[in-house]
Order: sequence, then structure tokens, then C-alpha cells
Amino acid sequence: METKDRIIETAFKTFLNNGYKNCSMSDLVKATQLSKGAFYHYFENKEELYKTVIDTYFLSYYELIDWEETEQMSIFEIESMIKTYYFKFIPEIMRVTDKGMSRYFIMFFEAYNIYPKFKETVRNLYFQLKIILEKAYKLENSPNPSIKSLSLIAKYEGLIFWISVYPEENINKLINEI
Repeated sequence: METKDRIIETAFKTFLNNGYKNCSMSDLVKATQLSKGAFYHYFENKEELYKTVIDTYFLSYYELIDWEETEQMSIFEIESMIKTYYFKFIPEIMRVTDKGMSRYFIMFFEAYNIYPKFKETVRNLYFQLKIILEKAYKLENSPNPSIKSLSLIAKYEGLIFWISVYPEENINKLINEI
């Protein structure tokens, strides 16, 4: 693994486990086991590193969504896509931290509050998903497409919250049952 990638991965784990405000540059340098000079060669400050971590571990996944492709999908296909995302995403977060999904929520909302690009991207993601779902529900002549869209989104977002409160639950089983 390249040094820069190792720094980003280590910083992600450190920010996830400790929070942005509880990490100093010294903590981050120490976690990477690099010299200060080597570390600062790649990142000048904590803010720059944090934005790179958020871009890498959050925004890059959001930007992979092919919205044009989803416009052609049925509700069943869209929900299958959402399930697949959660099957991959939740276990990945659980692998990175032994503190559970609650750490994901903390990091998510920290980023939402301090990184404007993240906030804008998240808002656009949910807006776009709601629009796509509404269109699919309308094509299926479903009543209340707006409410049904929000309900489907809330179902899966609620699942993440559930896993953060009950980390001992089997995520794969829950996703298949709901």
C-alpha cells in the first residue's frame, strides 16, 4: 500500500474511533508510525487530511451511483440495489472499528456539520434517491409515491441506526428480513 493511502486509511480509523475534535496531528502522525516529515509531505494539516478521508470513505461511494441507470429500474430493483449497498457498507464499517456503527453516525454528522461539500453531496444524494423512487412508484401506480419513497429510505437508514444500538444483531439476516 502506498504511503499516502496508508495515511488516509489510518486517519479514517483514527477519526472514526476518536472523532475529529479528539484527534490532533500528533495523534495522527503517531498512528501512522511515520516520521513527522514523511507525514507532512502528504498532508499539511488535519483539515486537509479529514476532507481527504471523507472524500475517500464517504463521498467516493456516493459518487459511484449511476442515477441514469436507476431511472430505468423498478422499485424492486432499486430496493435490491439499496440492500446490496448495505450488505457491503455496514460490515465494512464494523470491520474498521470495534466501537460499532454508532461511530459511523458520529463521523457522518461531524462531517455534515464541518465540511460543506459533504453536506451538499449528502443532501443531493437523498433528494435524487427520493425523486427516483417517486418516479418508480408513480410508474407502478402506487398511491402516495412521495410518502412511500421516504418510507423506503427511512427503512434502511433506520436499519443503520438499529445496528448502532444493537451491534450484536446479524446485519445480513436483518436486511433479508425487512
